[in-house]
Amino acid sequence: MEIGLGVDTRYALSEDDQRLLAREAATLGYASLWTPIGSTPEPFGICALWHESSRLATGIAVAPLSGWSIADLASIAKDTYRRCAGRFTLGIGSGRLTASPIRVMRDAVDALRPRFPGSVYLGALGPQMLHLAGERYDGAALNWCSAEQVAWSRERVAEGARQADRDPRSVAIHEYIRICVDEDETAARTAFAKMVMTYALARPGADKTKGYRGHFARMGFGSVLDELESRRGAGASEDELAARFPDKFLRRVGYWGPPKGARGAFEKLAAGLDTAVVRLVPARRNDLAAARFAMTACAPRS
Repeated sequence: MEIGLGVDTRYALSEDDQRLLAREAATLGYASLWTPIGSTPEPFGICALWHESSRLATGIAVAPLSGWSIADLASIAKDTYRRCAGRFTLGIGSGRLTASPIRVMRDAVDALRPRFPGSVYLGALGPQMLHLAGERYDGAALNWCSAEQVAWSRERVAEGARQADRDPRSVAIHEYIRICVDEDETAARTAFAKMVMTYALARPGADKTKGYRGHFARMGFGSVLDELESRRGAGASEDELAARFPDKFLRRVGYWGPPKGARGAFEKLAAGLDTAVVRLVPARRNDLAAARFAMTACAPRS
């Protein structure tokens, strides 16, 4: 299993900070560096800077097609692939697209193949997207999974691969695993729970069987989320909701707390993955020192 490091704009890092972070990640034994993206191109430049500083592989997981045209995405991804000496992976997902997302993502990879020479991963949660990842993509980019959900997801990917006469082993299973490391366990828990909330709670009126809400329900958290959504509707604050998230729920999808427990928890959650990415979540601080503190706590075992 390859261990990567994931850092996003929640950390306030200068270009020099990014260079130092990349070099230190390589020294600590990380194999790759990853960042998410919205509808702006800056993360592609960060990937190139990371590679130029460390020679590590880099990747975007995932670019939402609701914010990009295929032509623009292929152009900037191809340039980043060149700047990273071929060591760049592009992950794509449907984002906020709601009309025929399976068809859209099937067409998207077919359109990207002639324009982008690198590996393309599909951001996939539900059975149909996972099946499609096995059928046509180079990898499946998972998110917020328990170890049991990783195993279930791998089975769905393998089914898609076999039906397309592909070797299931040729389709990489990739996941961000969020880690919030801080000596102040209360602060770490609050920051981690608020991060979960941004994904797990359904927007008012939204279909609770779709997207991340459906994903968390498949892992058995539907009734917990129903209660929290009800409290939110009655006016509960973010801090109140974060405090009410059951620890058992949170521990199944990530880690918060002091550094001594981080690596062991990460390794348990990473079981069954081909690429497991330590996705850093800031607690009280979001500077370079905080990022280095957390990445060191989860550094791959030598």
